[in-house]
Parts: sequence; C-alpha cells; structure tokens
Amino acid sequence: MLSVKMPKYFDIDDFIQSKDKSLRPLLLQLRKVITLAHPNIREQISWSIPFFYCFDHLCYLNVIKKTNVVEVCFAKGFHLSNEAGLLDAKKRKLVKGITFKDLKDYEEKEEGFLETLQEAILFNEMNPEIKFYNMVTGKG
Repeated sequence: MLSVKMPKYFDIDDFIQSKDKSLRPLLLQLRKVITLAHPNIREQISWSIPFFYCFDHLCYLNVIKKTNVVEVCFAKGFHLSNEAGLLDAKKRKLVKGITFKDLKDYEEKEEGFLETLQEAILFNEMNPEIKFYNMVTGKG
C-alpha cells in the first residue's frame, strides 16, 4: 500500500496561507461566511483540511489543485434538497459540494450557497442521530 504524506497545518490560517495567492480571498470569504452562519459553528483542521462543525460535521474546504478552484463539501450532502442546483456529488457516496472559481463566482452563487449552508445546519440540528462518523464507517 502506498503511503501518501499529507501536509500538516497548524490551523486554518496556516492552511489558507499555504494556498495559491489567487485563492486566498475566496478561502477567507468562505471561512467568514461559514463561521458566521450559526453561533455553534467551530472549525478545526482534520485530515489536513479545514472542517466546520455545527452539531456534527457540517462541511469542509477542498482546494482542487488541478483546476485551482475551491469546493465547499457538505458532509451530509446527500441529505440536502439541492434546491439551488449547485450541489455536485462528483461520484462520491456521501458528500456533495459547491465549487467556486473566485470571489466573482462566489457572489453569483452566494444566495444558493447560503441557503444550502443553512439547510445543512438545520439538518444536523434536527437529526442528531445521523452522525457523519457513523456514515463514513458504516455504523449508521
């Protein structure tokens, strides 16, 4: 089995500073919007990426190097309605995400993103028995 060495970040600021300069304003905006979405949101680096928690795993920031975009991945994306039509599974079984190229792209998708974020928070709050850890490990 190949061992892949993942970069380790001290915190989310360190993660953001390590990324391409062109993506930093977008990453900072996404972080700000997510952390202000609910008073219970907390953030931490897990598996070398920024995760946000609100009642359980909520979402994480995924920088896709190949295309130099940022995806906000919702941990329980398959439980969300996707009314805005922005969520994409990308062949994943649990997670769905919204991809942003830059701040302008974010501004164009902002309303749908904020609705999706609030729906994800509400889902976690209203369904405490559905834990992301259990979904990933097959225990729930």
